[in-house]
Amino acid sequence: MAHSSNYARVAADRSRSRDDPSMLWSNPTPARPHNQYRDSWHYNPPLRHTRRVLVIVNLEQVRPLMNAHHCDPMEATTCRELPSLGRLEEYALFTYSFLVHPAQTQTLTVDIMLYYISQHITYTWDCYLEPSSMDLRWQDSTGDTFVLSKGQILIDLLREHRTHWTEGQDQGLLNTIRNFANPNQPYIMRLSCHEALPNPNVLP
Repeated sequence: MAHSSNYARVAADRSRSRDDPSMLWSNPTPARPHNQYRDSWHYNPPLRHTRRVLVIVNLEQVRPLMNAHHCDPMEATTCRELPSLGRLEEYALFTYSFLVHPAQTQTLTVDIMLYYISQHITYTWDCYLEPSSMDLRWQDSTGDTFVLSKGQILIDLLREHRTHWTEGQDQGLLNTIRNFANPNQPYIMRLSCHEALPNPNVLP
């Protein structure tokens, strides 16, 4: 025999976090001290590109700057001063590289790259160089070398000087374009690091 229900169903209490946007998007972890370089590096805006960028920086031209600071670890780790060191080992030692996620190309600036290069030099040779004492140089599409401005964003540099960067890799003296075989291949951006010039518009 069926019995009628004598009670009214009450909707289950919903957690405030499901209804309150401020709770939904709040950060459950304690606040950390602000660091402009770290925060800029880890901020991920909406994706507009799918190509990663492999940045390779030649550090050989930083040696004169380090010597000027009466710090000789870089000089001491060359093949000339250390005959047991192979040429490929020296090249690897004087190269700094990192892979940039597509979203990070939209926030990574030249001054942030110099900050991380400064850290890398400190960790490798135990000698600190101010990021502002260095600059980064690149070649434009015609092969001319120029100094990157500190506030420039990586993706803006690529769009201006390598319009094909999501489709193929430039190579050789003639900058012929070799199309990428798959979306997982990163574009290679080859830079060199030097002592900062008094006038970045005039190269020696």
